[in-house]
Amino acid sequence: MALLIQKIIKFMPAILLFMLIFVDRNNTTHVIGFLFLLFLYTFILIARILYAKKVWHKEFNDKNYANDENIIKMQDLIEKFDK
Repeated sequence: MALLIQKIIKFMPAILLFMLIFVDRNNTTHVIGFLFLLFLYTFILIARILYAKKVWHKEFNDKNYANDENIIKMQDLIEKFDK
């Protein structure tokens, strides 16, 4: 089930473009359905971005790396992670 939802989300921009071209703009049900899918997809994207931001900050705000004077640039941090 989760794999199916991931595939639908992956192809949602193409589905929305197809619907934008072929939806009957005079039919209220079609317009409401299109707007619902558009807002749902937007909400999913925003939620994924905020979750990735939260995970990134939790992963890289480690006290061991924050207080290390040897880390001056990003390459130093990457080398430290590789160890």
